[in-house]
Amino acid sequence: MRVAVFAFAALLASPAVGQGLLKAVPSAGMPRDIAGAAERPDPALAYRILFDISAPPRDKAEPHQTLQRAASMLNAMAANGVKPKAGDIAIVVHGAPDTILLTDAAHTKRIGTPNPNRVLLEELASAGVSIRICGQSYLGHGYTREELHPVVQLDLMAMITIANFMARGYGVVRDN
Repeated sequence: MRVAVFAFAALLASPAVGQGLLKAVPSAGMPRDIAGAAERPDPALAYRILFDISAPPRDKAEPHQTLQRAASMLNAMAANGVKPKAGDIAIVVHGAPDTILLTDAAHTKRIGTPNPNRVLLEELASAGVSIRICGQSYLGHGYTREELHPVVQLDLMAMITIANFMARGYGVVRDN
């Protein structure tokens, strides 16, 4: 019995397992910890962040790099005891990468493969992230509402979304 308890305690102390238990977005990565880092997620702060996605995916077979960055940040926050309120983290997509917001059926019809972003979109939404598409991009690409993943909110235009979020005190993280 003592060996089993010791083995279980050792397993929980393992960084990989310990970090896995604290993930807000299960399929996303976890940044490596840096002992003595000057800035860390702070539970005393209220985070309000808008990720602005306009760059195409670097690898169309993988989830979009900025979705991955947002998910990794949420995992770092969770590992440090920070859980933003629903809607305090948002993502707006416009232009070339808006196909990342399509259903599997629509992505297959338009691109030829199921959407590699689907699982990450669902996990981000489950973690309270608001996911939005620019209405002008949506119209320009001739999408129908049924083609958008159900977690996606349709906004008038990305510029208005960005301006409104900035006016509400959100910091904007642009993709690269």
